[in-house]
Amino acid sequence: MKMKSLIGMEMLLIGASVLIFRSLWAFLDAIPWASGTTGLAVLLVVGLVAAVVALRRIEALPDKAESKTRVE
Repeated sequence: MKMKSLIGMEMLLIGASVLIFRSLWAFLDAIPWASGTTGLAVLLVVGLVAAVVALRRIEALPDKAESKTRVE
């Protein structure tokens, strides 16, 4: 994929993420349980666990730059 096209798609993805985040935020504000102390604590813990799992899986992926260097 051309670099210009890739950057355009990444910017589109960022814009879409903002809209999704805003909509989800408004949706959760409409749910009384999610606006309470317990709900916020549960959502925080779930979010932290999801972030740690995602970051660990990303770290575990092989680095393409390193694998190219090793092969050569």
